Amino acid sequence: MKGVNNEVISDVRNRAKITDIVSELVVLKRVGNNFKGLCPFHNEKTPSFYVNPEKGIFKCFGCNEGGDVFTFVQKTKRIDFLDAVRDLAQKTGVQLLDTAADQAEYDRRSSMLLLYQQTAEYFSRLLMDSQQGAVARDYLERRGLDDYTIQKFKLGYAPPAWDGLLNYLSEASKASPETLAEAGLVRRKPDTNQFYDLFRNRLMIPIHDEQGRVIAFGGRTMGDDQVKYINSPESAIYTKGEHLFALHQAKDSIRERDSVIVVEGYFDAITAHRYGFTNTVATLGTALTERQGKLLVRFTESRRVFLCFDADAAGQKAIDRGMETLGTIAEGIGIEMRVIKVPEGKDPDECLRSTDSSAGPTGFHEAVQNAQLLLDYQLEKSIAQVDVHTAGGKIEAAKLVVPILAGIKNAVARGEYARTWSMRLAVREEDLLTDVAQYRRQRKIGEPETARPAIAKNAPKVGSNEAELQLLALYLQSSQDYDLMRRRLADQRLHDAVYQRMKEAMDGLGRFISAEDFWAQLQDRLAPDLEATQRLWDLSAKAEEIRQQKLPISVILKDSESRIVREKLIRATNALSIQIKQKPGEEEEEKLSLMILQLKGIEMELQRAPDGIEEVKRKLDDLLVGTKL
Repeated sequence: MKGVNNEVISDVRNRAKITDIVSELVVLKRVGNNFKGLCPFHNEKTPSFYVNPEKGIFKCFGCNEGGDVFTFVQKTKRIDFLDAVRDLAQKTGVQLLDTAADQAEYDRRSSMLLLYQQTAEYFSRLLMDSQQGAVARDYLERRGLDDYTIQKFKLGYAPPAWDGLLNYLSEASKASPETLAEAGLVRRKPDTNQFYDLFRNRLMIPIHDEQGRVIAFGGRTMGDDQVKYINSPESAIYTKGEHLFALHQAKDSIRERDSVIVVEGYFDAITAHRYGFTNTVATLGTALTERQGKLLVRFTESRRVFLCFDADAAGQKAIDRGMETLGTIAEGIGIEMRVIKVPEGKDPDECLRSTDSSAGPTGFHEAVQNAQLLLDYQLEKSIAQVDVHTAGGKIEAAKLVVPILAGIKNAVARGEYARTWSMRLAVREEDLLTDVAQYRRQRKIGEPETARPAIAKNAPKVGSNEAELQLLALYLQSSQDYDLMRRRLADQRLHDAVYQRMKEAMDGLGRFISAEDFWAQLQDRLAPDLEATQRLWDLSAKAEEIRQQKLPISVILKDSESRIVREKLIRATNALSIQIKQKPGEEEEEKLSLMILQLKGIEMELQRAPDGIEEVKRKLDDLLVGTKL
């Protein structure tokens, strides 16, 4: 929603004192200039959660959560930034600056949410009706769902009548048929001005957003319709692929169990919750999207995701698509993906309701416990149709596993898997490793992206991140230092993406009256950026550390820039060395070797004349221009 600008954010922040907001959930005790208490984001017995009322920020030194008053509300209420602003604005009496168009859009969405809530209540009442809901209740009973689960998921029933919901909402909400059609609850007959219910004679399954608001429905036929399921169309409050079924029910359990189970269908998820697997969500019948993938890992510290799709061909394709999607967001997050093999080839719902000794809740629990790592699943699946006991089969199997092994970024893990699979296929380990290395060279896997983790591991800890934080802290020393830093770093892009965004926010402040005014403006600009606000405590602490050192800014500036240049030199040198080891060809190898010599020369120049950092930076940038280093 719009209606929120820097003035509104500033006004809300000034009125919503962070100690007051935090104290609603945490018992705080004053410690010097700060307040201290037990962290609300993780279990602890010794307080490690601090609040600085002067700066308006908090930091937990146990789980590393941090931010400002908006961040605290976002994380404790699990809402987005704009909803956090609205929540605090309502609490503190701040009027939002909605334009007429903004207010109209907000009212439209609010009205639509109300219509869906009324519709869910209507369907729920009909399900409980002794006569009208009998067919749907019988169906649910056959599926083993108890009253608690039915109420938990707000299940309902849409009657066979063509205009039952249309008449009810027209009376209850006074909404026009056109409004109901826009909401996706009724449809217009072609070339007429007549409307009819979208859902008829169907078991109704409400779809909720993360906050628990009804935003759509899935309807399963209770008759012999050819279309088994009908789902709500997209609307102003519902976009397919941006939500997960049962997430609002599962998110607390996902946090508690530090893992999430992903299934395909509504009843796979509902039945899983029925039998105690309350960390289960469903993909709403679509291929797992990147947005859904990011939702999955928000509530789990370990990033453990269990994919549990049907054993048929469609289910296996869904697993493959899910793997690809999660793979696109796994970089830098470290998602641990596992694949659950449902006993007896059943889908999760059938397995959990089964009375077979190898299935049921016990069998499903064992399947979760024994879920394969994604990599193991991929390797096993690749040779499933190959007879590895014949010479031809061994050769074919080796060809199939090589691309998978080649994709393993960690060299140690790649070597270990190659050793295991060479024994599995009864082939020479050296031969398999040679094929993997050749595959990586041909497809340039690991250039230069996979070189960077190795560089970070093996390079001296010169701390460019710490140096970049130090540069940002220099902005906060005085108005003169601020002007100096803006000019000095005008053309410099920081390596850390979050620090770069913080730098851009500082550069855009312009004029400010005092240090307090600077800090307040910076917080207002960074407020929507959750990652940046989480580092405000570190920035404030570093600025205070510099003030206590009482060193000339020129000394700190040269030290920071030297450390940044030195690490950039190391990263570039290591990346070029790795490319040489991959034997790119005589001409290319000579070119890479020359660049390494030039980098060594720049490094020596930096050591001899640290005061000439600007000239060293220029030479390094000129040398690396046009490369990805």
